[in-house]
Amino acid sequence: MKDAMADPRRAAGMVLRGLRRPGVPLQRIAEALRGEPLRPALAMEAIVAAARTRFDLAEVREAELSAVECFPLAFAGRFGSGAASPEVHLALSPPFLSEGWRGTICLRAAAHLRSSGEERALRIWVGPPAAPGASSSGVEGETVATWAVAPEARRPAEGESWPAGWPRWAVLRLLEGREPQALWDLRALWQARLATLPEAAPGGPSAGATAGTMRVAVDIGSTSTVVVEEDSAAAGSVGQKLLCAQARRPVASGFRLLAGDPRTAHRYGCAERLLAPGGQVPTALAAASVEALGKLLRADSAAGADQVWLPQAPAERSGEDTPAAVLADRFKSPDLLLLSDWLAEVPGAPAPSLASRRLLTGYGYLLGRTLAAAHAAPLVTPEGGRWALRWPRLSAVEAVLTYPPCTFAASSQEPFRDVFDEVGSELCRGLEAAWNSSQHRMVADPAAARAARTEPHDPAHPIEAFVDFGGLTLQITVRVPAAPGRPRPFIAGSSMGYLLGGERFIDAAAFAGAALQPASGLRDAYRATARRWRGLIANGGHLRNGDGEAAAAFRDAVLQTAFSLLRRQLQGTLRRAAPDLRGLRGAGVRVYLLGEGWKLVALDTPDDEREEAALRALAAHLRKGPLLEDVEIDLQRMTKRRLCEGALRVHADEDSGEFPLELQGVDVVAADGRNQRWFGVAGSEGLAGPDLLPDPSDPWWGAFASRTDGSLLRVEQWFTSAAPFETSLSGGQISFDPARSLLKQWIDLSGPSLVALRIHGDLQGRRAAREG
Repeated sequence: MKDAMADPRRAAGMVLRGLRRPGVPLQRIAEALRGEPLRPALAMEAIVAAARTRFDLAEVREAELSAVECFPLAFAGRFGSGAASPEVHLALSPPFLSEGWRGTICLRAAAHLRSSGEERALRIWVGPPAAPGASSSGVEGETVATWAVAPEARRPAEGESWPAGWPRWAVLRLLEGREPQALWDLRALWQARLATLPEAAPGGPSAGATAGTMRVAVDIGSTSTVVVEEDSAAAGSVGQKLLCAQARRPVASGFRLLAGDPRTAHRYGCAERLLAPGGQVPTALAAASVEALGKLLRADSAAGADQVWLPQAPAERSGEDTPAAVLADRFKSPDLLLLSDWLAEVPGAPAPSLASRRLLTGYGYLLGRTLAAAHAAPLVTPEGGRWALRWPRLSAVEAVLTYPPCTFAASSQEPFRDVFDEVGSELCRGLEAAWNSSQHRMVADPAAARAARTEPHDPAHPIEAFVDFGGLTLQITVRVPAAPGRPRPFIAGSSMGYLLGGERFIDAAAFAGAALQPASGLRDAYRATARRWRGLIANGGHLRNGDGEAAAAFRDAVLQTAFSLLRRQLQGTLRRAAPDLRGLRGAGVRVYLLGEGWKLVALDTPDDEREEAALRALAAHLRKGPLLEDVEIDLQRMTKRRLCEGALRVHADEDSGEFPLELQGVDVVAADGRNQRWFGVAGSEGLAGPDLLPDPSDPWWGAFASRTDGSLLRVEQWFTSAAPFETSLSGGQISFDPARSLLKQWIDLSGPSLVALRIHGDLQGRRAAREG
């Protein structure tokens, strides 16, 4: 017996000898038993017998083996048998074995049960193996858990197939019953995943490699984010750029899938591609549970950001793609966050202002880390008749963040710049996972837009209007520069920001459409429509034929409202700058359209074609109703990518401290008979008191506000009545702040209701015409 136990294989065979069937050769026992899994106790006994012989271990009591629970579990990516088998995913970041990686090594594990088409979440734990009774540094979570560990500082050994200092072994434990667990050899999984590809080898930049530098411009929008990466021709190469002008190119997620089904890996943050419709990354964070999202919101830093991820794309797109269980979006500002559906489901969520700030900083860190993983990817090059890896040597990176020149929230005076400065710091922290050093600076949106102009000095169009239609606001800035040979204007321009962005238009459209669905409750129909429309934008879909009338009514309301406000401000600014208009006679106007809100006018067009379709709709609308009579208008579209390119040309924050003037926008009357014209500067003529009101005799105001007496319902008042449109959404009388523009104040409160009235009336007219 002693001689038989000398070989570990023979030791294990001695235990399994009793399983031999008559007529089955010993070497084919495993194949014969494939349909009949071994009892775990017997399998464990064979393993322990082999281990005792190999490592000279002490005797293991039989009672300990009989206590092993029979539970089918996945090892090395293979599913166990039986209906209760958990589906497991495992992914590693970074997706290459870089010995120069400076950030944390993230191992993400996911496990869930699927039975009869329904999925049941599992609580899991992932971390390093530890001796019984010893503490461990693993992480637990619901369905998904990410173990983030800093690599140890070790000198790499020559010929090693795994980076020195990286974790080699990992334990996945199901926190149910007797907590069955699996031990994973990460090196074996890596080699099985990449086989003989050159990317399977570890390595790092050589000491003589030319150092690479880069500048990165980031524009974080309400619904999507654009990144422009500019490397230097005089420096070394980076691995690859995350985003490029070619929107159809796959975008790397920064993770390598080691185990699990690639068709569903995106639901658990284990996929290898990001969701990037149109070459833009959604401004959103995905999570497997509200618990993980709650930890990030309650944390004092972005340390919990590793438990969530940027939205990922499936390996193959289909009409039945299921996204992650929780998608946190619309967190660019507290006012926008209040429009979300998910915040109320997060237990212990902080105030919207704090929640928005923490989600922004977490998003900035994850975006920076994803950029770092792309930049540090090894280059596969032919060398001496074979394929070799060249590792980039990343020296210094500068991040440029654009920001809107307004307050972070309508109820506070904190500027967006201060909040985005924190986001820039977290972005740099993520970038430093691969770069030796990083820094960031801020550039205001108007400064980036001016730098992005194709013709900065156009004598034929000296007057410029920048119209930024974002998710939360519609910002209109008009500049009237002093042109050679013309009298100096009385004012250099004006700027108005309205809380009437694309998200407000979507809410108004959903509200108007829900009121025309008598079979469904108003609240349920509104919520379902708003979710569906926002889901189309986030996932790159479009409205189908059944929504043709709604899309047309929505398009008309967006164009009519936005261009009415632009026309009014252009006329008022020019009237104020040159009262007799002689100093501006013959001067053309160049209008720059910024923001993704303009693409909403083509929501019934596939995402790849939406930009061109939106431009056609804009041009057609202006042909029917010109902005200004007898004034040449040069309309130019400025995409987010072009805005980022302009930000790279700004070498300092050129927000010079000017506070553009606000115009009243509507004739104003006071109770004592004093008045102010619509092109007057707000708060400049001493009008005070709570009795300032829009003058009902102003013809433009009467047409724009649909002869509304007073205000309209605020958004939060929409669902106080079962049939709000019967009263034309009337909100009664309201007082105004004399120091601010009356038009701005009215739009901020009543603008969504005004849009809802227009869409509701349009839909009623279309349906009446169809039925008649």
